[in-house]
Amino acid sequence: MDNTIALLNKVLDLTATRQKVLAHNLANVNTPAFKRHDVRFKDALVSALKARNPEAFQKVQADLYEDGTAPARPDGNTVSTHRELGELSQNQLLYRVATRALNDKLKFLKKAVSGK
Repeated sequence: MDNTIALLNKVLDLTATRQKVLAHNLANVNTPAFKRHDVRFKDALVSALKARNPEAFQKVQADLYEDGTAPARPDGNTVSTHRELGELSQNQLLYRVATRALNDKLKFLKKAVSGK
């Protein structure tokens, strides 16, 4: 499989996972003592990209973690609506870029195969 296709597929999977985690944070914005969570994957993805091996992308996993840097409100909740909405927007943008790039790559391959 092409490195580009493998990379973009992995980006789509990881951003979909992160979208769920961020939405879960927002759903719990009023839950006392709820701790914000997020997903790390950028460093692992960059390492896989440097390996130039499509199989390396399959090994990249979403690293779910509790965000210990987020300030807590008096009720112990660490979710900020503004932060979550910003992170959701950024994540959605990455998903859209990856979707468009994958679509363009597949169109190019289809054109190359069909000669049209």
